[in-house]
Amino acid sequence: MPEDLPETFEHCAEALKQNLLSYQSQTDVYYNSCLTEFQDQLELFEKVLPYVSQLAVDSLLKEHEQKLSYSTGQIRHLFNKQLEDWENVKAMHKNQLHPSLGHPDNLLQLDALCQEEIKRQKDQADGIHLNTQMLQDCAVECAQNFVSALATFTEKLLLELDESITIDDIQVPSK
Repeated sequence: MPEDLPETFEHCAEALKQNLLSYQSQTDVYYNSCLTEFQDQLELFEKVLPYVSQLAVDSLLKEHEQKLSYSTGQIRHLFNKQLEDWENVKAMHKNQLHPSLGHPDNLLQLDALCQEEIKRQKDQADGIHLNTQMLQDCAVECAQNFVSALATFTEKLLLELDESITIDDIQVPSK
């Protein structure tokens, strides 16, 4: 409507100036509230970051513990099968023992049976030692993999944290 228009250019310029100053004041208030909210979010981020890092390390540890458990479980399963075989041979040897083997005519049979049992015992002792070594090697390998994964995770985390914004990087809202 024509009656809403200012009568002179100076009045029009003054009204425009007042509107622009009002808009600038509103944007300053909004900008400062956004900065304050962002600072609050960054402060919360900095407070919970140690917990998040600990959860990530715990998750990594659990993953590697499961791998260790699975690997050692496989080694133990194979060893138990072998142990069962040795026990079966031992039982077979025991069943072959009878009083007549003590007779001088059966000395060769008795010696052969004794040699088979000595070989079985040696094989079992060697197998136990091998199993122990395999379990130790597995544990060492899994530990090395965990340390390597932890180092990689830590390096990535530190690089990310180096690039992250902190509260100190945000300018203080103007009043």
